[in-house]
Amino acid sequence: MKLSPSEKYFRRFLRISPLSVAAWRTVEAKYLSRVKFKKPILDLGCGFGEFAQAFVEDQIDLGVDIKAKDLFAAAKTKKYKSLLFADARNLPFPDNTFSTIISISTFEHIKNTKKLLKECYRVLKPDGLLIATIETDLVDENSFYRPFLKRIGLNNISNFLTKSYNNFFFRYILLSSEKWINYLKEHGFEIKQFENIISPRVVKIYDIFIITSWPSQIFKAFFGRRIVYRPKVAEDILVRLFMKYIDEEKEGTNLFVVARKPRK
Repeated sequence: MKLSPSEKYFRRFLRISPLSVAAWRTVEAKYLSRVKFKKPILDLGCGFGEFAQAFVEDQIDLGVDIKAKDLFAAAKTKKYKSLLFADARNLPFPDNTFSTIISISTFEHIKNTKKLLKECYRVLKPDGLLIATIETDLVDENSFYRPFLKRIGLNNISNFLTKSYNNFFFRYILLSSEKWINYLKEHGFEIKQFENIISPRVVKIYDIFIITSWPSQIFKAFFGRRIVYRPKVAEDILVRLFMKYIDEEKEGTNLFVVARKPRK
């Protein structure tokens, strides 16, 4: 039986990621799969290659990240023709180099948004596309534990957890979707498409089950990538339980945007 794109990606992510990450990344992959990519492609903030490992059928031309250890892990996925250690705010490429830039949940981790977008615009070819998923300021209020703690009067603990989460995952910038769209327009981009993705339920699934991801995070610390063992029967059960939430389209807490660099 042919799988839907969502189920195909969910199963792939479940084989390499904890449940919390698999659910989130599947929604992103579903939306990216609807866009036609032109080569050469730059994966900006490729990390250790987890998204590409589940999403890409062949190879991405180039992956860039600021963490050398992650790049070594990404190389092992064999999903990139080349990998480069570089800062997204100061890319070592000539103007008009890439036809497509993809960036998966990365922009919120980079300080100086204006410099980041200026560089993306510069290295894109005219008519090239920037395709990005970005966390917005709606994520935290739709999580599970921290809003619950606030409701029962434990504001200090809730704020401490948010600060700890931001520090651990180097999350610096949380803007509204509207603010991101305005920033892109200010830097010369034309907005071809944008959607609010990652439903509040998926955010809650991520938050509730993130504690179960710590074993895989420990493996990542030692081996550079997450290691997950999940029997086929367990995979089937998780698909049955969570697929309906992954397919929700009513509202979202993240931005999916396709922006074009216009021809002069």
